[in-house]
Amino acid sequence: MIKRLILTSAFAVLVMIGTMRAQDSNGEVYYGEDATLESLATYIDTMRTADPHVKLFYANLINNPTHSYRIEHLDVGFNGCTGRVDEHVKLASGAQRDNVFIFNDKGLLTQSIIQGSKGNKTEVNYSYSFSHVHGYSLKQSKRKGKTINFAPLFDDNGYRVTLKGDNGSRQDYTFNEHGRLTKVAIVTASGDKRTLLYQDGYVVREETAGKVFRYHYDFDTATGKKFLIAIKEMKGADVVHERTFDYDIDTHGRYTRVDVSLDGKHQMTITRSYSM
Repeated sequence: MIKRLILTSAFAVLVMIGTMRAQDSNGEVYYGEDATLESLATYIDTMRTADPHVKLFYANLINNPTHSYRIEHLDVGFNGCTGRVDEHVKLASGAQRDNVFIFNDKGLLTQSIIQGSKGNKTEVNYSYSFSHVHGYSLKQSKRKGKTINFAPLFDDNGYRVTLKGDNGSRQDYTFNEHGRLTKVAIVTASGDKRTLLYQDGYVVREETAGKVFRYHYDFDTATGKKFLIAIKEMKGADVVHERTFDYDIDTHGRYTRVDVSLDGKHQMTITRSYSM
């Protein structure tokens, strides 16, 4: 059950006037359509007591399933990046693929171009709705001949707790008393179910198709971020399979190279370049 959060009078006033934007003495915007991921992340990381509306806006922003803090590709996340990402994947077999991801300054995915095993490329474009109360939410995804519309549901405190697609997909979010994400329950259009458990913003456990996976990270003191180093498939207390990740990062804390192995056998190498 989602624990209720107490709304402050400041939040109530902001809901009433709707168009106001929190900003500091330098004019930095912390919510509203002009707020960037960089300004929000800095505010949340440095403020001992954050404005409740900014916390709400930030939570709803980064918990979009297409946000670069959440989107997964080949098990390796994008760690909150913005701009264009060019990705080259070289499989152990020698096969190669090139992909493109474009995130806006909120870290939200606006376009992905994924190359399939037969060389064909699939382009998907994403759009978002915005409200001064709830912030940004995934609105629509479009690929050739197919459009999916999404509808968000919010709890009494303004947190997006459900995102429904008109293709039958659904994502349900659970938060703790501090407004931090603890669980995402995913149902795909085909009815497949997947549950992700979070701690401090990172997946720590996955349950899908009757299997359980545990995620392990390396903490980088220079960037203050965690980087995936292993996903272990568990059967009780035993590890039955282990996928490991060896990586390089740049000064912004973004993956530039990742070597992926399964049970000690090399699977692929992923290299990424970034354009702000």
